[in-house]
Amino acid sequence: MRFFIPLLLALAVAFGAQAQQPGRILIVSPHVGEVIDAQEKATYGLFPYYSANDFQQARFEQAPDSAITLYAQLRDGRTVLRPFTRAQFEQTSQAIEQRVQELKQAGVAVNQPATPAAADSIGHRYQVDLLTGTAFVGELVALRPAQLEFRTSDLGIVQVERANIKRLEDLTPGAIRPLAEDWFDIGNGNRLFFQPTARNLRKGEGSLQSINLLLLGANYGVTDNFSIGILTSVVPFVPLNDQLLAFTPKLSAKVSETTHVGGGILYIRVAGESAGIFYGNATFGSADNNFTAGLGYAFASGEVARTPVVQLGGQRRISRRVSLLTENYLITDSEAGIAGLYGIKLNWRRTSLGLAGGYVLSYSDGLSSTYAVPIFYDFTFRFGKPGK
Repeated sequence: MRFFIPLLLALAVAFGAQAQQPGRILIVSPHVGEVIDAQEKATYGLFPYYSANDFQQARFEQAPDSAITLYAQLRDGRTVLRPFTRAQFEQTSQAIEQRVQELKQAGVAVNQPATPAAADSIGHRYQVDLLTGTAFVGELVALRPAQLEFRTSDLGIVQVERANIKRLEDLTPGAIRPLAEDWFDIGNGNRLFFQPTARNLRKGEGSLQSINLLLLGANYGVTDNFSIGILTSVVPFVPLNDQLLAFTPKLSAKVSETTHVGGGILYIRVAGESAGIFYGNATFGSADNNFTAGLGYAFASGEVARTPVVQLGGQRRISRRVSLLTENYLITDSEAGIAGLYGIKLNWRRTSLGLAGGYVLSYSDGLSSTYAVPIFYDFTFRFGKPGK
């Protein structure tokens, strides 16, 4: 029964990856955020049917039937509802963007894109990273046009200017973390142990990796959607021409906050021969808690395999420093079988240490299995400053 352990871990990770549900508030433009105040109304020439003396703030909300309504709060305490069609909503967005360009050409400073936080996220716990380098975890208790207010365990009530927020991560119910702990960023979840996910390195972010002391790798995020990597062996007493050399370019796209799709190539050259795999995959969840499924087609000597390799894997961050990971490969040809890795990663702010056991389950000639613990260990150092 032991061969079920890795598969059960994979299922546990899959069900543990929580998807953040979209909020009811619509953001017409990142330059105004979810709440549009009187200054923004004047700057971008919005809502001419409300006078500047009466207007206080407004927001767009979308009902379950997709109807859009503008909720305008006036200075006398009234809240006025005004229906908006999708076309009117888009026209407002375009008008703001056009005004931004006009202000920039005139040399006038404009608001930077605001950090999103929906009104129905009040009560959620967030990790907040500020431009000053300070980070804390707190419960969102109030939203204001220019500020967010959090309740923390050791700092009490903290009010933060939106313009000072660098990164705001919602810690979903599946990843509730103690407020007293500093759950620092451990990367964008771009890979498991060896298997790539559909998430990518962020622009300007890179990593250096040592696998089992015999493989050295480097990866770099050229953009938020494209990264390039290289991997080489350093086996003692093996001539340089016979060492392994691999390239790992990857493209990805963000479908939603919790869904990414991607694809890439693992191209290997060793002792004058080449081989590799083309793959495509999808990842569901956050950077810390996610599940990945994909297909890959191996190639060697100019030939491509007729049947794919199915890739399944995921990770779950269970504490400040510890993440559980598993990656599994299902071979679907006549040599059918399953192989994979399962283990943990120990995380620090810039480094991580991965320790994994491995298994091979063959069922082409009767059921047989092989285990090795540990079979995989790696040390990773992250460098650079992410673009977001």
